[in-house]
Parts: sequence; C-alpha cells; structure tokens
Amino acid sequence: MKLFNIRELYKEKYKEYIVGSEQLGKHSVYLVYGEVPEGEKREMAPQGHDEILFMLSGKAELRNKDLKISLQKEQAVYMSPDEAFTFTAQSDCKYIVAGTHTTPHSH
Repeated sequence: MKLFNIRELYKEKYKEYIVGSEQLGKHSVYLVYGEVPEGEKREMAPQGHDEILFMLSGKAELRNKDLKISLQKEQAVYMSPDEAFTFTAQSDCKYIVAGTHTTPHSH
C-alpha cells in the first residue's frame, strides 16, 4: 500500500494532479485529479488508455465532431482509447479520471 498527497503531484503539462507510473513503478493503472475554472477548456484524449471521467463538482460539456455530452456533479462517462473530446467548464469543476493502459506504449 502507498499513500499519496495529491497536491504534491501536479503536472504542468496536463494542468492536473496525476498518480501514475512515476509513483507506482508500473504502467497498469493511474488516477488523475483536475480542477477547471469556469470557461476554461481542456483536451481529453485517452490516447491508448481506457478512462472513466467522474465529475466531483460543477457542470461541463464534452464535445467532439460526433458527440456533445453534458456532465454534472456525480455523473461519469467512459472514454475509449481512440476517442478525443474538448472539455469545457460551464462552472468551476473538479473531476477524477481513472484509467488503465490497454496498449503497451511509453510516455
């Protein structure tokens, strides 16, 4: 068992807090915590990962050329490895992404 202080794991590149391969020593699973202020956009692209996005608070929209999904507190959405979305915060948002590496690759 390992304990993590999430605020110590911020990754500027992603603007998120990530418990991943650096902390775990393996690539099998990871956890992401994100905070997005109202009006900000983020790209959500699993890129070879299976991911579940869970909204802790706020309201947001996920959109790509084929889909438009509204998300709010306590809703979750599955994103397959080949999907990509633009996440737009319609209010201040907090979320968790849980994911796994489905295809071997390096970061």
